Amino acid sequence: MSDAKVEAAPKAKKNILLFAVIGLLVVLLIIVGGVAAFLLTKSSDPAADEVAAEATAHDDAKKKKKDHKKKEEHAAVFEKLPQFTVNLHSEDGDGILQTDISLELGDPKLAEKIKSLSPKIQGQINKLLRGKTMAEVKAPDGTDKLGKEIREMVNKILGAESEDEGVISVNFTSFIVQ
Repeated sequence: MSDAKVEAAPKAKKNILLFAVIGLLVVLLIIVGGVAAFLLTKSSDPAADEVAAEATAHDDAKKKKKDHKKKEEHAAVFEKLPQFTVNLHSEDGDGILQTDISLELGDPKLAEKIKSLSPKIQGQINKLLRGKTMAEVKAPDGTDKLGKEIREMVNKILGAESEDEGVISVNFTSFIVQ
């Protein structure tokens, strides 16, 4: 019986040693994982993060205030252009486009500038309209594309630099294609 006790003691020591090693490995894995997670989520400079967040918030507040102020300054201003009647090209002969255009302006002061540049604006719009075909004009999105092209062209003539300056939208108040 004494031999059985002697064999049981080393086996118990091996089990305790095995559990200790496994426990130590688990603790090390938890520590390494925690450090890795901390390093991945923490930025290199928390002060820089705070400054960037404050700057972004400040810029957003300024932009909202500016947009709100612009909306309060004036109601929508429209400038009606003279009626345009141009020949269109098509496979089965020439067609005619007759349209009335009103420009929505971002600034009421632009109405005077448009009046002073009216011959140049009308000439460019006539040239643009004459270059269109019946198929382009009659397409479901044809007036949208045409309005965008006119807007870009007039804003270029006016020297508008951003999207909210110059002509905001082009509105066709009548549009007849024959």
